[in-house]
Amino acid sequence: MKKTEYERLLESVRQGGAILRGEASPSRSFEFPGPSGSRELETHLAICVKTDDPELLILNKIYQVNSLDHDLIRVVDEEGEAAIYPADHFLYVSFPPKVERVLSHLAKS
Repeated sequence: MKKTEYERLLESVRQGGAILRGEASPSRSFEFPGPSGSRELETHLAICVKTDDPELLILNKIYQVNSLDHDLIRVVDEEGEAAIYPADHFLYVSFPPKVERVLSHLAKS
């Protein structure tokens, strides 16, 4: 790295620190629109009917999922990480309320 590039990088880091400490204001900011509306994601139960990676999604397993825009579903996979999958990988299911409560409790443990 050239000395001038290093000096510019160092100054940038100093400016970033000042902004984080509230000593300076950023020269610009960006906003990324979130999901349409400020709604809380509704949780559903769905069976995995298709998977590209059987280590992360198990066929025929019931998952708690959140419907997103554009035919996508948010699901916590086998690694314990929230991931986005195509909606056609899942089939929504419904059970009597008592069964759903038991399944939801089991999914959290």
